[in-house]
Amino acid sequence: MRILKLILRILRNLRYSGSKQKHGLNQICCNKNIGARYMCRKLCLAIAAFCLTLCVVYSADGRALVGAIRWDDWHDKEGYAYKSWSKYLEPEQWHYRHPFFAKLDICKLTIRCDIQEVADKEIAYAKESGLDYWAYGYYFPGAWEGADRYNWALYKYLSSEHKSDINFCIRLGAGYDADEWYSWMIPTLVSYFQEPTYQTVAGGRPLVYIFGVDEFIDTFGSAAAARQALDDLRTAATNAGCGSPYIVCMVWSASDGANYINNVGYDAMSAYTHFDFGADDEEYPYSVLAAENASFWNECKATGKQVIPIVNIGWDNRPRRETSGGGPWYTEPTMTEWKNHLQAALDWVDANPGAAEPNSVIIYAWNEIDEGGWMVPTRGEGTARIEATGEVLNQ
Repeated sequence: MRILKLILRILRNLRYSGSKQKHGLNQICCNKNIGARYMCRKLCLAIAAFCLTLCVVYSADGRALVGAIRWDDWHDKEGYAYKSWSKYLEPEQWHYRHPFFAKLDICKLTIRCDIQEVADKEIAYAKESGLDYWAYGYYFPGAWEGADRYNWALYKYLSSEHKSDINFCIRLGAGYDADEWYSWMIPTLVSYFQEPTYQTVAGGRPLVYIFGVDEFIDTFGSAAAARQALDDLRTAATNAGCGSPYIVCMVWSASDGANYINNVGYDAMSAYTHFDFGADDEEYPYSVLAAENASFWNECKATGKQVIPIVNIGWDNRPRRETSGGGPWYTEPTMTEWKNHLQAALDWVDANPGAAEPNSVIIYAWNEIDEGGWMVPTRGEGTARIEATGEVLNQ
């Protein structure tokens, strides 16, 4: 991207204007030979187009980009009024899922991701795994009392000296009204797009996921008004020099995704997680979960719309069953199963460029440990999932 920005600056200096200013390449070709200046400009345009293709759409080693969903309500801050979701991991049955930064003292569990040292260590693990970006959930701070706590891990990432080791993007939650969309959400999103580590796709467009697409429509009163809200975000970002954001709806079915793309103006569809939502309340092998993911990719492709494939590293929400109901759960993958599934997603993107314009996959998840989807090192497995992921992504 730095090379691309330099080329664009050169192009601005090579305008056919008759200016007498002489600096950089302009000094070489602006006075003596207009034809030479024209050829120089054409060459720079060609190089810029080539760089744009290579440096934005692909990861550092040429493969598709790989992101991971973050869910950051892990902050058992002493004296804080809100108990995080760690309460579901207090039973001994689930201690093996405790992340590396959990502290367990006489049955009192403390999990805090809102500490700079923890954020820095997570960044180091993500770098080791080969991940390209995290998709942080962002919630309007005034959505409900204490809502901003979900954003604390993002704030620690942004303040880290090591943030350049992994990019980030925003996965937008609900909880704002139409006025707050324009007064708070759009300016905040544009400010994030301007961060040097914000993830872009499809020719330099800031990547945004929206989870809760029905709620998004309800916020504005109609699909048409929601489309206008997205267009206004695109206009604001473009005017700020960030490019038009690439906005992805996270859906439960491919047909829903196609409808949202048609009616609300999303660029592509993906999912937060995907499994057989109608399956019985019992355990299934991980291979069944992987097959459900792959079916979803192909169902999305069949709509003729763009897709970022979802890749589940797991799904077992039994710790949360008092709030999340029943349904299927799946055995945890062996590391060979996980590597094969992740590689299958990358191969699918390579084989289906017409349906995978963003050239990315998204993993569920980095730290959904109480729902059974995690890469973060844990008490039970250590860094096994980090290492296995790295064996695929760092080839």
